[in-house]
Amino acid sequence: MLQPQKPLTLSDARSVLQRGTARLWSAAQLSNNERFPHFYEAYKAGNYLQSVPRSDAVQTFRASAKYTLLLANRARHGWSATTVSRLCGEQEETDQHVLSECRDVADDRPSKWPDKSANEILWCGDRVAMSTAAKSMRKFLRRTMQ
Repeated sequence: MLQPQKPLTLSDARSVLQRGTARLWSAAQLSNNERFPHFYEAYKAGNYLQSVPRSDAVQTFRASAKYTLLLANRARHGWSATTVSRLCGEQEETDQHVLSECRDVADDRPSKWPDKSANEILWCGDRVAMSTAAKSMRKFLRRTMQ
């Protein structure tokens, strides 16, 4: 029979978090010298997200975490059987496809984007570009839902 768990004290919660974090860092096989750039990049990304409107920040974060409603992400979770783009029907529906390759949304994006990866577009630090990318993804998703 399962026993109910007692609530954790603050010191117990800290030790659990420290052990979990240590396990994650060791699984990633990063040395202490390599950890700082990861934290710094996350900090910079957080500041960038604070500089754009909330709806754009949410869309940007979802795209970077692969939690958008794009078919490639849905298929990864078992929610979709196909990954072919719902608009053009030619390539896999990923954030890279939406932001730089799909011909059906080409009029919604700047001409320089096809040369960049989706991460470069989403995390460039330019709040106008980040907002434009988020709006392009939302327009793509709206068109696919119609």
